[in-house]
Amino acid sequence: MVTDSETLHHRRAQILLRNGRYFWWSTLLVSVACGVFQLFNDLPQIGQWSAGAVSMLALCALRTNAYCQRRLNAAPLWSPVPIVTLLISVNALLWAAIAQQGGLCLTLAIAEGGLASLFLYSHGRLVAITDGAIGLVPIPFLFQADDPLLIQVHLPLMALFSLAAALGHQLAMRNIRHELESQRLTQLLTDNQSDLLNRFNQRTHDIEQINHRLSREVQLRKEVNQALTQSEAQLNLAMTASGLGFWDWDLLLHRVYHSDTAQFFGNSDTLNGKEFVLTDYVLPEDMPLVRKALKQHLRGETDYYQARYRVRLPNKRQQRWIEDIGKVTERNQRGRPARMIGTRRDISQDMQLQENLTLSSSLFNNSTEGVFMLDVQQRLRTCNRMFCQIFAQPQGNWVGRPLLHLIHTEQAQSISRQLGSQGHYRGEIIAIRGQNQPFPLSINLTAIRRADASLCHYLGICRDLSANQRTENKSPDRTDFDSLTGLFNRDYFQRVLRRFQDHEHLLQDHYAVCVLNLDRFKSVNESFGVEIGDQLLKDLAARLNNFAEPINQVARLSSDEFALIIEYQGNQDRLLTSLADLQIAITRPFLVPEHELIVTASIGVCIVEDGNVRQLLNHAIAAMNQARYQGGNNAQFFHQRLATQPVARMQMEKAMRSAITQNEFSVNYQPKLNLRTGRIDSVEALARWIHPENGLIDPQDFIPLAEETGLIAAIGEQVLNKACLDAAEWREQNLGEISISVNISGHQVRRDDLYDVVHNALCQSGLPAVYLELELTESMLMEDIHHAQEFLNRLRSLGVRLALDDFGTGYSSLSYLKRLPIDTLKIDKSFVAEARQGAPSPIVEAILAMADSLKLKVVAEGVETKEQLTYLERLGCDYAQGYLISHALPTAEVLTLIRHTNLDTLSQAGDSLH
Repeated sequence: MVTDSETLHHRRAQILLRNGRYFWWSTLLVSVACGVFQLFNDLPQIGQWSAGAVSMLALCALRTNAYCQRRLNAAPLWSPVPIVTLLISVNALLWAAIAQQGGLCLTLAIAEGGLASLFLYSHGRLVAITDGAIGLVPIPFLFQADDPLLIQVHLPLMALFSLAAALGHQLAMRNIRHELESQRLTQLLTDNQSDLLNRFNQRTHDIEQINHRLSREVQLRKEVNQALTQSEAQLNLAMTASGLGFWDWDLLLHRVYHSDTAQFFGNSDTLNGKEFVLTDYVLPEDMPLVRKALKQHLRGETDYYQARYRVRLPNKRQQRWIEDIGKVTERNQRGRPARMIGTRRDISQDMQLQENLTLSSSLFNNSTEGVFMLDVQQRLRTCNRMFCQIFAQPQGNWVGRPLLHLIHTEQAQSISRQLGSQGHYRGEIIAIRGQNQPFPLSINLTAIRRADASLCHYLGICRDLSANQRTENKSPDRTDFDSLTGLFNRDYFQRVLRRFQDHEHLLQDHYAVCVLNLDRFKSVNESFGVEIGDQLLKDLAARLNNFAEPINQVARLSSDEFALIIEYQGNQDRLLTSLADLQIAITRPFLVPEHELIVTASIGVCIVEDGNVRQLLNHAIAAMNQARYQGGNNAQFFHQRLATQPVARMQMEKAMRSAITQNEFSVNYQPKLNLRTGRIDSVEALARWIHPENGLIDPQDFIPLAEETGLIAAIGEQVLNKACLDAAEWREQNLGEISISVNISGHQVRRDDLYDVVHNALCQSGLPAVYLELELTESMLMEDIHHAQEFLNRLRSLGVRLALDDFGTGYSSLSYLKRLPIDTLKIDKSFVAEARQGAPSPIVEAILAMADSLKLKVVAEGVETKEQLTYLERLGCDYAQGYLISHALPTAEVLTLIRHTNLDTLSQAGDSLH
């Protein structure tokens, strides 16, 4: 394929050869004239010879030009320029020799330069060769001869010819390019017209064929479109009838689209002009469950996100249950969720139905009479616990078998006939149970029918009429119930436990006895009054009593102590799930008059086994005490070692009271590294107990007991006083501005003298309040947010700073956090541990982002590796605290560390400094 540059080269060559013929004929004529002039004017012989040479060269060039024309026609890419350049160069030198003679010879030589400018414009260098030689070579000779033509004629004309040649060359090149472009466009147009015509003919043929096929498909498409229109209408009608809504969450842009918000959250008038924010409508007590379900799905722990929550409608008088189901549909390159899509529906009626079913199940399970269901073949489908107790058989031995074959009564045939003919039976029979033991039984059977009158099943109710059974297992009367909560009392629950002694088959890993005790319930009575405490107990009792199987036989043992039985039937997963559901139900917020209370419980569990039936309650209580000893809000199973722990706990409590009196508690300090300056400018004060005989006591051994007994308040006050005195002494030693953090316990928070205790510690030590930071946990503040806000503002008025410890593990919300006068958030070490191997922690990043927006300082606890430290520095965390920085140290050692440590020393060290 010939390129544009090759086409231009060929065109210039054609012009050169065409004009070259004229140029050489003109040169021949001028050379002949020059020769005649030299001949008649008797000029030097060299001039005559030059003119003759030019004539011979012109004739030769004409023959050569014809040859080049033929060669170019045969080979369009061949170039005649080298040959022509040689001829032109020789011609220019000859004319330069002629021009030296002056006079008419000079004039003819100048004319030769003009001819070159006229005919050789297509190649500027050929013109330059000719004009250069003719214009420059004669100058020395003419100047030496003092010829006036040099200045008057020669130089001006040659300059004019050179300028004209340059302009002519430019114009010629432009015209050539325009001509070539015109030819190219003309050819392209011609080709395109031909191609277009061919395509048109082909397309016309194709269209005819397509039209022929379409003519056959039009009717079919009409029918399909009609079917699709009808299907779409049906789908829209079904979606509208189902009441489904949609939501689309863009996690990268932090935008959520909600459809039909008016349908689910209020009428359109209340939502117009407002940006819809889901959290504004969800009840606060349901937000933790929503957040938990969302976090689990975003972490990939669940296949789908599913959450049920309540919303308050704009009229403030009505609540609505909503269910959201969704899934992450897109992830970014790092595998993080980028988009979630889901549906929403109103499940208020479903929840009401579920509540009714729960109540029905509670009535079924807690009935004092035996209740059972039979299928149409009179085979047992299900029964309650009292039925199993009456016949001394577990439910699994009865289901699917004919009832009248199991109870072994002589009236079986009569009962079956009457049920078939009349649909009901009522009477007293003699049944057989256990080891062929007859006993009187009252039984009532009724046929249950569907709307079309077909038989569905039979409902049966029975009662043990034996006198000794009524005496031993009498139905509970008013003396068996707790007067405050309406639950069974301790006496009745113990009577229920004694039944395990009489039925050994129930001991085969089927039942568990649980005792739960509310954590810090005493503080509720002390802070809000007995009336609020009683109402809390009533609400908790109602919540426990609404549990369906396998939890049953709920009783109140004492003030804030409850007991229940879990029938897990040997399925350990079922038992653990029931305990988890129990803890979740207890920790849901309680709305008592003008207060929102959040409580936790310590749960003790004892498995019913052969050999422990007489100590079930005591063992469950021992396990419950162990749960309390471990900080509460957990469940513990009984093991034999717990039987000896009460004595040890009493001894430790006695020793601890003596230690408070003898001032045996000391203070160690754990440094906090300022990640912005690389210096240690803050420490946390931690209590240490050095026993005179047993040495250092682990804080995990005595702190929970101190919390339980209330001694933590006295210990905390001693720690506060010593810490303030030490911090004031450090300032006098010019160690810099070292802040000190002191933990405040729940007992101290609930005491009225906390303000005075802190004020006295500052006054006695002389420590400026700005260098004291008080750390409080989320859980103690969330017990009563209004009380927390009030006493925190009082403490803040002293000038001290406030920190929220273990942030993220409690139930606080962003709205509460904005109301509290908090200066610092401490990220719990469980979240920091996620970044141990350099992996990102979404929770840590979210807390830091939130703290930055609220202008709060952030301290990361549990920093144990350099990867964690680097990760926190990159996120902009303010402080790091953990074993990588240092363990808790005595005063002298921590001062040495403060004097010598810096960030460079830390980065060059190993995995730990201490």
